[in-house]
Amino acid sequence: MRKTAVDGKRDKAAVPAPSQGAGFVHNLRSLILGNLAGFVAAPVLGLFSGFLLLFGGIFLAGAWTAGPKPLLDARRYAPFTARAEGHVVESWTALEFDPSALPNGKLYWQPWSRISPCMVVEYAGDWGAPMQRAFCGNRFQFSDFFRFDDWHTLMPGVPFSFKRDANGFAVPEMRVGRAAFDWLNAHPPHDTFMLGKPPPATALGALREASDHPLDIALASWTTKVETVPLAYDPQHPEAPVPAKIVEDARRGSGYFAFGLIISVLFAVPGVFVFRIGIGLLTGQSGLLLWLLSLLPLLAMPWWGDLLPRLIAHANKQWADVAADMLDDIGRVTRFSASAPGDALLRGGERIVWNTSEGNYRDTFGQLHFTPPNPAPTSADAALSALRAQAATQVRALDSAQKTALFRRLRAQYEANRQNVQRLFTTAAEDTLRDADADAGAHKAARNFLIFASGGTYYEDQLDKIEASPRALSAPSG
Repeated sequence: MRKTAVDGKRDKAAVPAPSQGAGFVHNLRSLILGNLAGFVAAPVLGLFSGFLLLFGGIFLAGAWTAGPKPLLDARRYAPFTARAEGHVVESWTALEFDPSALPNGKLYWQPWSRISPCMVVEYAGDWGAPMQRAFCGNRFQFSDFFRFDDWHTLMPGVPFSFKRDANGFAVPEMRVGRAAFDWLNAHPPHDTFMLGKPPPATALGALREASDHPLDIALASWTTKVETVPLAYDPQHPEAPVPAKIVEDARRGSGYFAFGLIISVLFAVPGVFVFRIGIGLLTGQSGLLLWLLSLLPLLAMPWWGDLLPRLIAHANKQWADVAADMLDDIGRVTRFSASAPGDALLRGGERIVWNTSEGNYRDTFGQLHFTPPNPAPTSADAALSALRAQAATQVRALDSAQKTALFRRLRAQYEANRQNVQRLFTTAAEDTLRDADADAGAHKAARNFLIFASGGTYYEDQLDKIEASPRALSAPSG
């Protein structure tokens, strides 16, 4: 039966229209659910897009290093035909640490820090007064086990050295930013297990003690000569030299450009593909705009080590940290910067200096004075023998009370886990046992030092034989 117009009106009237309050609630519910879905999905998208940006970015870094960079370096250094010898007038290690990057409550700051050697060299030419230029090189992650005594290069083939004191020993120096210095000085060390007793109260004190190895520095200094730094420069611009090794490497690398280009393409193709997917997930764009957003960052490839982690951080902070570490590893031994001295990394930073007259060994090792042998020792053993002989001569000139105090102090340092210099004094202690003019207290202190704190292996019967054949030892004249 056909419905009439009246029936149609009656049907419409039977369906109640939604109230304004119900519509508002429905819209609010949809908004909350949509935002909640986005909130839940965002970390997942960030995780995946960050990984893809990391993967693609590392491949692109390899492509840049294999192909375009060597070509550009060869062209850049082609005019560098003049040579000069640079003399190091200032040197330090730059410790980069941003306390704001450290997770809240964390005291283990070393994984968030990087260290690089920097130096200012002076060189002369026919232009008049000598000029100066600053260089900074290899960048490494800092750690508790970092050592200064084996750091002799700015980068492979480019010598680096700290300034030397009157003993011929290197004087290691570290420079840090003010914020980092204040943080280290205001917070306790994260671990004191390997430090001396009593342990330092601050992270700054722990840093000083962990790198306080004066005898190791002395041995390395006497067996390593201070080298000049061969420089190359453009005769039209003598104010901007670089180490000659960099120019030589750039010219040598240009001969393999064709091979490098093939490698570059092999890295670039998957790199661009994956990087573009990561940008798409991060931005939600597609088409021409996505290509533009993907290719535009590639213009900054010379600064990729700084740019890529920042870009990935917009997606996922953890992947950004991984990217920074991986790019540091890739460029660890090729990282280099040249600048005016005042613009060098942390040149104006807070200074932390390790002198033999300061630190934990200032009242033992730091009280002695040494003269570098000529010719220089050719091995660490030869250097140690020369140092022992000079130390023994100076200890021999002390009276019995001074000898007693010295050997007791050396033993106390050893028992407090400060054990870097004791092996230097073994000859002096043996000579004290042989010295008929030294009193019983000096003999006992020297004997106990050799047995318990010298780092060597001494037995009572062995020391009895040394002491049983005394010979008078007089202080050297002059």
